Amino acid sequence: MDRSRTGLVAALVGYLAFVAYQSLAGAAPGACVTPLLQQGSRLSRGDGLANLVAYVPLGLLAAARLASMRNRGLAFGIAFSLASMCSLSMELLQACLPGRVSSWYDWVTNSAGGLLGAVALPAAARLARALRTRPGCAAAMEAPLGWPAALCVGAWLLLVLAPWRFTLDVGTLRGNLAFLKHAADAVAGFEPWRALRYGFGWMAIGFALRASGLAVADALRLLALLVAAAVLGQVLLAVPSLSFEELAGMALALAATALAGANGAGPRLPAAFALLSVLAYQLAPQPGVPAPDTFSWWPRIGRGGLLGALELALLFGWLGAALSLSLRALAQRGADVSRRRVAWPAATAGVLLLTEIAQGWIPGRSPDTSAPLVMLLGFMVAWALGGAPPSGAAPARPRPVRRMRRATARAAPTSRRPAA
Repeated sequence: MDRSRTGLVAALVGYLAFVAYQSLAGAAPGACVTPLLQQGSRLSRGDGLANLVAYVPLGLLAAARLASMRNRGLAFGIAFSLASMCSLSMELLQACLPGRVSSWYDWVTNSAGGLLGAVALPAAARLARALRTRPGCAAAMEAPLGWPAALCVGAWLLLVLAPWRFTLDVGTLRGNLAFLKHAADAVAGFEPWRALRYGFGWMAIGFALRASGLAVADALRLLALLVAAAVLGQVLLAVPSLSFEELAGMALALAATALAGANGAGPRLPAAFALLSVLAYQLAPQPGVPAPDTFSWWPRIGRGGLLGALELALLFGWLGAALSLSLRALAQRGADVSRRRVAWPAATAGVLLLTEIAQGWIPGRSPDTSAPLVMLLGFMVAWALGGAPPSGAAPARPRPVRRMRRATARAAPTSRRPAA
């Protein structure tokens, strides 16, 4: 897959800065302690999962940048070493920050995330080559739209399956499905903001499948498979997640994908509906939560629980991936996206910033600049991993056509004698 080296380097540097900020911000320097030995006897599975997932993009970006090396083993070793040494540097610095914990557990889980990212790129490339041989998946996995669509769909599945802790306990499974027995109570307590978020989100996934090149029937089959996987995964979650609002969103997405397939789904739809889904989250009040804090120009993401921060990063990063997919779909159809790839993310970041400012009047919200910054970072990563934009067939210009017709008219013979 052809990649832009400049874009990959910019995305890699941007993600390194994001990791450094999350690891070091909010703590003042103080007395240093022995590094890597502040981990207590209890290992948090939630923190370990968040630390692992946070470093997957770092290994993925490093592996993508080094993919052109002939020695694949050396490229893999460099990508993994970069992620591991970055984590080790953060842990050593945290040993001199009293508000942070320098832990060997964090280093190990971060390094495992970098290892997973470095392995995921060649594994995904082999999977894509295998899927291209299947008739129903060949169009979706064909470069250059296969990677952007996969990033968009994968990020959404991770979102709906949060907090990613599964169980086979029978009592928990029954509890996850208990809302089906109390339909009247669920209808009375129907949450419109939640329904809009999932409805628009699943529609964005359906239109992303259509924009990637799938036919209507293939897109519907794949969307139904994704819906079934999401429902099964949420039933197995240790924390109740599935609801009538999300089931309604799934049904709406299946219907919208089928109806839009008659005339073809527009390439702008994945980005448009992903933005609507994120806006439904941004503007939703949270009753019972204390009054919102004042607006902060410094991003607060990561200052609280790691899993919650990871969910937010996935949400806004998913929006950036949807923007990248829509732009590439436009380029595939012959549109010039050289200006739009700057204007679209900038305009979306402005809209998100306005919603953050508006959260100062929404109960239970804490406004800051995390949303636009993480969205821009997600767009950079998705655009860099997608490689150079596709070049579609440009439409013919009218003036050359008219000149060609005049030249043809001048060259036409005036004699009525048959050509034979």
